Amino acid sequence: MPQLELFHIPSPCKGICLNGTNGFCQGCFRSRDERFQWMQFNDEEKRHVIKLCKSRKHRWIKKQIDIKVLQTPKEEDPTNDLFGDL
Repeated sequence: MPQLELFHIPSPCKGICLNGTNGFCQGCFRSRDERFQWMQFNDEEKRHVIKLCKSRKHRWIKKQIDIKVLQTPKEEDPTNDLFGDL
């Protein structure tokens, strides 16, 4: 049974509206179909889409962090050169 909503569920649109390489909007993380059908969704479907968007955003943030970690040059340990063993 659908839950009674007392408040309108707003669109998660951030006004950026650019498709990323994965096919999701770079601003709100919705798919094209989710953006186009938003007004036809009932409240339960809108809550589900928002949950999906949050999950996609968290995965995207984690990926960005992983990329930065891989691109950050490792500092060499100055103690390795003290004895000329390397």
